[in-house]
Amino acid sequence: MFTHKKILYSLLLISCALLIGCAGSYAPNNYLPETEDVPQNVYGGWITVTTAPDSLKPNDKWMMYGGEFIASEDSVIYLLYDSLYRIPKRNITESTLELDDKNTGAYGGWVAGGSLLTISNGAYGIITLPLWLVAGIPSVSGESIRDRYEMDEPTQEYWNSIKMFARFPQGVGDIDLSQIKPLTLIQMSE
Repeated sequence: MFTHKKILYSLLLISCALLIGCAGSYAPNNYLPETEDVPQNVYGGWITVTTAPDSLKPNDKWMMYGGEFIASEDSVIYLLYDSLYRIPKRNITESTLELDDKNTGAYGGWVAGGSLLTISNGAYGIITLPLWLVAGIPSVSGESIRDRYEMDEPTQEYWNSIKMFARFPQGVGDIDLSQIKPLTLIQMSE
């Protein structure tokens, strides 16, 4: 019986380690809408980009920017956090766009709880624990990357495919960019 419990505890530890590896969100808490509210959301998704330095100097810093995806134009993207950032696409080395709030915590809780409850199955736990893990871990992992668009060294095809999730998918054109307010400031004033 001792070997049986060792196997169960080992599988439980492995499942916890795998669940920890799920993708986290860069967006602030309560920024992203619920999945069912995405079609009615007039704001852009949360985009996080990493940029390379403009020069080859060793002291230049790589930068990470995150904010509301305002627009994508030919050579630049616009994102809004505390102010509006205009970032040249040629400098962007990584990009992640998130559209909605994920339920990974709830999914992970179900998998962890169900896995723990297999201890009550006695010898059948050898069968039921792997079933919980085989079904649960892919579910949590799939939930963590759902509606998330990532790319290293983003191409023009990538920008074209995600620009529909910007606040201004058609580009900024003649829009007065100084009048654009971050979502948090708009929510605070209402």
